[in-house]
Amino acid sequence: MEKTWGVEFRNVGSCYFPQSRVDCHYTINPQHTWASNDWIGLFKVGWSSIKDYHTFVWAVAPSSYKEGTSVNCCVNFQ
Repeated sequence: MEKTWGVEFRNVGSCYFPQSRVDCHYTINPQHTWASNDWIGLFKVGWSSIKDYHTFVWAVAPSSYKEGTSVNCCVNFQ
């Protein structure tokens, strides 16, 4: 049985320049249950542990979000 992921990332770059702004676009599917501790991280190349992130931002639910629906989101890394 194949696992259905709750988040789909879109337009992910293969590399980013240091000190540049990164916009992370993603879609939450209807099966995802939002939690107050959801976060999105940028990870080092070749990461092997959840602790290998470079930076992270909290993934806050949009004000228009209704549980059980799909929603497009974006977070910004400065």
